[in-house]
Amino acid sequence: METEEEFNAVFGPEPSLAYQEQLLHNIHKHRRLLENELFFDRLLKAVGIDQASKLYPPRSNNDLRILFDRITRSTSPDHQKQSLVYYILRDLPSDRTSAEAFAESSYLPDKYQTFIDGIWYLDRLKLERALDYLTSPSLIPTFPDEILYTLCRHSPQNDSSLPLSYYYSVSPPLASTKVLLAFFERSCKASLTEAFYFSRRRGPLQHHQLFEQLITFVHANSAGSVRASRALELIHLPLDEEEEQWFEEFLNEGKGTTLYGAKDTLMMRKIAKGQVREAVDLGSKLSGRKIDGLNWDALREGLRKGATMQ
Repeated sequence: METEEEFNAVFGPEPSLAYQEQLLHNIHKHRRLLENELFFDRLLKAVGIDQASKLYPPRSNNDLRILFDRITRSTSPDHQKQSLVYYILRDLPSDRTSAEAFAESSYLPDKYQTFIDGIWYLDRLKLERALDYLTSPSLIPTFPDEILYTLCRHSPQNDSSLPLSYYYSVSPPLASTKVLLAFFERSCKASLTEAFYFSRRRGPLQHHQLFEQLITFVHANSAGSVRASRALELIHLPLDEEEEQWFEEFLNEGKGTTLYGAKDTLMMRKIAKGQVREAVDLGSKLSGRKIDGLNWDALREGLRKGATMQ
C-alpha cells in the first residue's frame, strides 16, 4: 500500500486535518519543561528518526504527512511504528480520528498501547494518570530513569509519593548521578530515616556521597520547625563507626562547615550519644547564639554542670 493511501486510511483524506494552535503551544511548552526532550522525541529517536523537534508537533497537514511517512518508512518492527501513530492519534480530536479504533484494527498489543498511554500523559505532565499506566506489571521498563527523573522534578514539592511509587514498582537502575540525587532528595523529603537506609544499600562511593547529601538536605532545604524536626531525626540515626567519622569530618572539616547550624548539629549529636564533655567543649564556640529559640550559653552551662556531677 502506498504511504498516501496508508495516511488516508488512518487519518482520513481531509486536507484541513492539522494540530490546532493551542495544542502546538502546549506541546512546545511541555517540551521546554521537560528539558527540551519529550518522551515522544525519545521514541522517534529509538526508531531511527532524528531531529524529532523539527518533525513534532507537525504544524500543518503536510507536516503531519511527512511525519507519518518518516515513521512508516522506518525499518523498525510494525508494533513500534504503530505505537508512534497511536500516540499521534491521541493528540487529535476524537471526533476526527480514533486512537482506540486504530489500535484495535492494527492489532497493537495491549502492553504497547498501555505504555504509549502512559508516555502520552507524561509528556503532558499529567503525572498521576501517567503512573496508572507506567506501573502496569505487563510492561518491560522503558526509559525508567528518565521517567523517574521527570516524576522527581515535576511532582509537588510537598508530596513525593509518585516518584517513590514508581521506584518501588519498577526499580529503575539509577544509572546517572543526576537521577540518583534527584530521587534521593525526594526520599529525604518523604523520610530521612528511610533515605539513610537507602544510602547504605548503594556501593561504598555512593553511600558516602549520599550520606553527605543527607546532612546537606537537612541544613539547606529546611527551615523553622521542619528543620528542627529533621535535625533531631538526623542526630538520632544509628550511625556505624565509618558513618560517624564521615559525619564529624563533613561538618567539622569538609564542605559541610559552611552549612547553617553545622556546629549546632555536631553538638547535638554528641549530646544524643551521651558525650557531654565533648559537647561542652564544642558549645564554647557557640557563645551568645540563639537558634530556633534555644540559647547555647544556657544550654552549655547546663551541660557543664551536668558533666561536673558525673
